[in-house]
Amino acid sequence: MMIWLRFYYFSFLYFYRKKGEDWVPWFRSLLLVELTFFFLILFAGYLIDPHFFPATPRNRLYNIIFNVIILLILYERLAYKGKSKAIFQEFISHPLNTKKNRIICWIIWVVSFLSPMVTAVIHKGYIS
Repeated sequence: MMIWLRFYYFSFLYFYRKKGEDWVPWFRSLLLVELTFFFLILFAGYLIDPHFFPATPRNRLYNIIFNVIILLILYERLAYKGKSKAIFQEFISHPLNTKKNRIICWIIWVVSFLSPMVTAVIHKGYIS
């Protein structure tokens, strides 16, 4: 399971590798992985209960705190003390590193981003 997480992170590192140092590739990649986790958790919550996370000021604060906690855990697993460079070196010549697999990672990110929104719209009754 961890190899897939590292490859998912690598696919974003690979995309940002040519953007220059001011783009900070490891952080942007880590943020995309974190957002995937957060959106998938929201999606699961909305599937179970349409009123899973109402948009109140207190819940927005909880969202921020929860996102930071996920980000810190992923940072420790994927980027702390140069792990991102080691992950990049591990997968640059790995059999998993194909254009098709990297595109699948981006599709997973897009689906994870859109799924809670679609679920919320369906529960609101805008789509029959």
